[in-house]
Amino acid sequence: MTLAGFAGAAYLFADSRPAAAPPPAPAPAPVAYHSDGLSDSYDGFRAEPLRLPTGRGPGTVALRVTGPTTQFQTIHTKPMHMYVLRDDLSGYQHLHPELIGGAWTAPVTITDGGAYRVYLEFVPQGRPPGADPTVLGVPFVIAGDTRMVPVPAPRGEERSGPYTVRRLDGVADLTSGTQTALQFQVLRDGRPATLEPYLGAYAHLSNFEVRTQGLKHLHPLPATGDAILSFHAAFAERGDKRLFLQFRAGGTIHQVAFTIFTT
Repeated sequence: MTLAGFAGAAYLFADSRPAAAPPPAPAPAPVAYHSDGLSDSYDGFRAEPLRLPTGRGPGTVALRVTGPTTQFQTIHTKPMHMYVLRDDLSGYQHLHPELIGGAWTAPVTITDGGAYRVYLEFVPQGRPPGADPTVLGVPFVIAGDTRMVPVPAPRGEERSGPYTVRRLDGVADLTSGTQTALQFQVLRDGRPATLEPYLGAYAHLSNFEVRTQGLKHLHPLPATGDAILSFHAAFAERGDKRLFLQFRAGGTIHQVAFTIFTT
């Protein structure tokens, strides 16, 4: 056989071999449910809506929680905390539901239409002290004309009745991925106000991501006097945050909201 014929035979031999099997297609990425209230499921727990508001005015929210346990730790004097928020970060309500007929139930008043979400926050029995809570969420919609509210720009102070709440670092941006103490001072007539305990603490602060409406409850730090409220803050992502601060003074629950930005 000539050299050319040998080469041709070799070519035909190589071409006759079975083709290699294509690499397997990558498996789809698993769905990750974060404990931020954007899913009705997390860590084996699920929130099942039994009753949600369908119109403006007084209504009722009732959700059943199923999962590995139905026993929850008492956190801030309650085993379950409930929040309601519209998707433009307005209409915030912090509710304290009662377990009625196997469902966590609370009265709620909806004043305008739009897309809302109800959040449930709890810590199952068996988790170590200081563990982050599980947060589940269920959306609902109120039909009809809606007046949307733009998220306010950052401000260094806000008012509730006779009280002024100052953010001690003004409107400074925070750095994501680092731990810091976020501090506020409550004043009345320019002087530190007298604060009263509310749900086992002097204040409560709920943080919502403006882009996603994901919830993270910030843990209070020991009081430092002069009506200064401190919270342990560690933000994972950059972007706008909307913080709702509640405190008790003069026998009344007061609420203010701050917008901050993390770089």
